[in-house]
Amino acid sequence: MIDVQGVWKSYDNVTAVWDFSFTVEPKQTMGLIGPNGSGKTTLLSMISTLAKPDRGSIRVCGKDSISEPQEIRRRISFMPAEFGAPGDMSILEYMDYFACAYGIPRKSRRASIDDVMELTDLTGREEILVRSLSTGNKQRLLLAKTLLGDPELLILDEPASGLDPRARAEVRALLRELARMGKTILISSHILADLEDICDSICIIEQGKKVIAGSLDDLRNSYKTPNRIVHLRTRPEKAEEAAEHLRRLEGVLGCEVENASLTVASEQANCNFILSRLIQAEIEILEMHEERPDLEDIFLESTKGIVS
Repeated sequence: MIDVQGVWKSYDNVTAVWDFSFTVEPKQTMGLIGPNGSGKTTLLSMISTLAKPDRGSIRVCGKDSISEPQEIRRRISFMPAEFGAPGDMSILEYMDYFACAYGIPRKSRRASIDDVMELTDLTGREEILVRSLSTGNKQRLLLAKTLLGDPELLILDEPASGLDPRARAEVRALLRELARMGKTILISSHILADLEDICDSICIIEQGKKVIAGSLDDLRNSYKTPNRIVHLRTRPEKAEEAAEHLRRLEGVLGCEVENASLTVASEQANCNFILSRLIQAEIEILEMHEERPDLEDIFLESTKGIVS
């Protein structure tokens, strides 16, 4: 769906994107992570055909971004980070303006507007003026506008920026629904918890350069950590016995007990040997899970050698 190869982009004497390559497969949701000024918006603008790369190639939906931009624009939709609209427009006027701009036929225009208004929970608010909307509802309206024309690919630049926790949760739920509908989504954000919740894969960008990219599972598996942490829960009367077995086990660095819960540090990549030892000791395990790195851990680890 998106194929970026060796792309460079500079403004004046500043290189915003350096030799950047990555791909997004159809029906995939990819998160683009990076701090402010890392090059995310520049990259999204080039993919959306709003800017041309200085070098390299970008193909979207099988079309070249430089020689076939109109073909790409018919199949994608871009949601910018900042909201811009005349304040005296109503929601319906705003949506009708963009439906017309997207070339949606007059006969089907209102039905298309109603469909995306329902999906974004704006039905019944058609006559409200845009200037009176809260930040959360402005983001809903931006997303509704982005969905007009049923695009194959959604490119979203910081869709949760400035939203309160409830509004962020609503946007996440909507993006998950769009993914279930088969949309391909490229979304940039520095709110890592949101991306971890909705994305299949992640690409980390820092100072215009790709740092690491891959599925969430692949990134977690490649995360370098000095030890693995496993949490266990046994029956209360067996907790201390379980801890004693594990403290004597080769590969276990330490074991702490609190009530019936055990926290075990292991130097081995595979922690099944812990479970095996407790089964041999006939100690019932009620719950067991491994502490996995989150996106913040992965981001900090992968970018710690990059000097600004």
